[in-house]
Amino acid sequence: MLPKVISIPIVTTALLFSQISPAHSSEVKVVAKKTAKPIPSPSSKWPPVGFKGKDGVYAKVPTRKELIGLLSAKRTLQSGVKDCEDFACGAVIAAAETGCAWWEVNSKVFRTNIDEPRLQQLGSLTTYAKGSAKKAQTTIFLVSAEELLPEVYISEIKVICHRSASDEPKKGNTYNPLPRSLPSTSTSTLPTPSPTPNN
Repeated sequence: MLPKVISIPIVTTALLFSQISPAHSSEVKVVAKKTAKPIPSPSSKWPPVGFKGKDGVYAKVPTRKELIGLLSAKRTLQSGVKDCEDFACGAVIAAAETGCAWWEVNSKVFRTNIDEPRLQQLGSLTTYAKGSAKKAQTTIFLVSAEELLPEVYISEIKVICHRSASDEPKKGNTYNPLPRSLPSTSTSTLPTPSPTPNN
């Protein structure tokens, strides 16, 4: 049974080839395929979209979605966020047209209070981060020593690009808390007993 199955395709193929007329040279086309060239990554737009800039230095506070995307794409950033599980943090993305030897970010830590219409400043934060190449975006995490609470946040962020490496400080965050005023307790003066005459 098996030999019959095999012989049918051979006969059919032979019949098929015998019915095809030979090709003429005018019907033959020669095609040379080009070798595949790698597609270069699109260059990032400059100046970067959505950034605030001055004198070739650009910065922006990333949205939550952007930050999650950055953390997913760059595993090296994940170590910088570990402290943010316990402490109030912020982040800024910075870039400079000519590059920076190192970055300095100055910011303030605030607390909102539902009972008071004004913000309470808790302290100031200075962050030193490694430099970046020209037009390269770098993510800088701002980590305070304030407890992570919904009403505590970092604002008034000022980004500075340093072009000289000669005065480069140690990388990291330095938090300076403001003195906290303790709730005042009113003290009342008790009347001092007046001397009573000895009888």
